[in-house]
Amino acid sequence: MRWQSIVDLLVLATAIYLLFRWGRDARAFRVALAVVGFRVAAVLARQLDLAITGQILDAAMVAALIVVLLVFQTELRQALTRLDVIAWLLAHPEPTANRLLRAIASAMFSLARARRGALVVISGREPVGELVDGGVPLGGEISAEILEAIFRKVSPVHDGATIIEGDHISRVSTLLPLTQRRDVPEGYGTRHRAAMGLAERSDALVIVVSEERGDVTLMHGREIITIDTPEALVRKIQDLGGAPTVDRKRDLRRILFGDIALKAAAVGLAALLWSLSFLPGSSVRWVTVPVEFRNVPQDMQVSQPSAQTVQLRLRGSPWILDSVPLTAVVARFDLSGAAEGSLSLNVHQAVLNLSPGLILEGVTPQTISVHLVRRLQTPTGRQTSTLQTASRVSATRSREGEFSSRQSATGSAPHR
Repeated sequence: MRWQSIVDLLVLATAIYLLFRWGRDARAFRVALAVVGFRVAAVLARQLDLAITGQILDAAMVAALIVVLLVFQTELRQALTRLDVIAWLLAHPEPTANRLLRAIASAMFSLARARRGALVVISGREPVGELVDGGVPLGGEISAEILEAIFRKVSPVHDGATIIEGDHISRVSTLLPLTQRRDVPEGYGTRHRAAMGLAERSDALVIVVSEERGDVTLMHGREIITIDTPEALVRKIQDLGGAPTVDRKRDLRRILFGDIALKAAAVGLAALLWSLSFLPGSSVRWVTVPVEFRNVPQDMQVSQPSAQTVQLRLRGSPWILDSVPLTAVVARFDLSGAAEGSLSLNVHQAVLNLSPGLILEGVTPQTISVHLVRRLQTPTGRQTSTLQTASRVSATRSREGEFSSRQSATGSAPHR
């Protein structure tokens, strides 16, 4: 198997996975999968010479396709609208850190307007796991809606702090250590004392929303800052270096191991479709293809090839022979590092750019002989081959001999 075949298999599996992920919630997509299944089964039936079964499966595929087009017009229209590739390429998404900060700030001030208390910790370089107690692991993405839902009164995890690590919410309903300071501002309750206690012991930023006063406070170290607007909160967090960071390793793990069942199904279907290309075919076709020489040394040229085309006898499935552009097949010979002189080149499967599923059963001629000659620099600056130079010297000597014969016959000397 060539490396190109492996790349094709990976691309096919990726395309099937993206198609699965895009339409796994659409009823029309599930019917479309039935269309693909009927087509695969029909191809497999023809491979096994089950002609009637293949025709029945093709008819079922056409019927399912008509159902998709007639019954699911609305879903198909919505799906095509989502495939606006140009808009996706031209879009300029907001950087991840800014987007997450805006989501946090929006949620905090929304809670403040609703007079709902909240306590959010943005972890810094130092881990806070040893300083906090309890809590419920979450591992969810950061969004204003999720943060607001966490701190609703009806939420079972609204008491305690929400811990943000990197670009995700790691824990909720966590207990923070209380401050031991005596200069606590008047009116601060347990929520503010817990925020001060963690800020003093780590480099984390702690955001507190007061339930009684409806204000937002940011704590860093021993610094207590009252914030007026969401924009001011975003700027202050950025100034203190507390912007959420994207966890590349976590993203890589999610890309590789997320939706593992869907990816396994995509790889399995791609392998099935790919294996159909390698089943032994029942059709043989003769094709005449050109000969091409690559990587010819700069000071050399190819001369007097014994053949400029070769005739191939190819075996494969009828649908592969009809779908593959056989006119693009070329017999390519790599002459890099070849020395001057005569070369004998064998025509075999490795020098042919055959598509998977096509097998070379015969070739005429099996060997191509060529001469690799060195180019010579002429007085005019043009290059010529040694064979051309030898032929010119031979022609010159022939003309000189003919001139001498004429002199002897006439008995006269040439005029000077």
